[in-house]
Amino acid sequence: MRHAALILAAVLAVPAFAGCDKGPTTSARGRDAGTVEVRRTGSANASVVAAFRLSSGYTLGVVASNNALSVTTGTAVLYSATGDVAASIDINCISRSGGHAKLSGTVNESSDPSIEGYDAYFEVVDGTPDQAATVNLAEDFGPTCLDSPEYDLQNIAAGIIVVS
Repeated sequence: MRHAALILAAVLAVPAFAGCDKGPTTSARGRDAGTVEVRRTGSANASVVAAFRLSSGYTLGVVASNNALSVTTGTAVLYSATGDVAASIDINCISRSGGHAKLSGTVNESSDPSIEGYDAYFEVVDGTPDQAATVNLAEDFGPTCLDSPEYDLQNIAAGIIVVS
């Protein structure tokens, strides 16, 4: 029952504009499945389901997984602390160690069009307490989940993080 409730909470955190039709997404910068270098694999059989708010008001919802071949699918949706920016991120990499996961992807849609196409990367910890970092953006080929910096993790103010 807990698993179903967590999935429902994460799905409710993802607005309608972040729907996934499993088709390739062309970003504002023209990077698509036909021209992008496949450089991310991640941990096999990893998944992250999260819906949380940090004390600053920053909010993030994530539903992402890797299969046995490390093929990653998923979406993250963020809302800035001030509420002026909302963005949808196609997740392309999950690196998991225990309850700790680093994720990366590409901003595919945003209320701030200037960040569409940017690489996005962040980290979550399924622990006691659950912890997370805000999403970091890089204009061109920023760190991936396999080669990322240390993040400033914070205890979440509300919500849940499940890394498996």
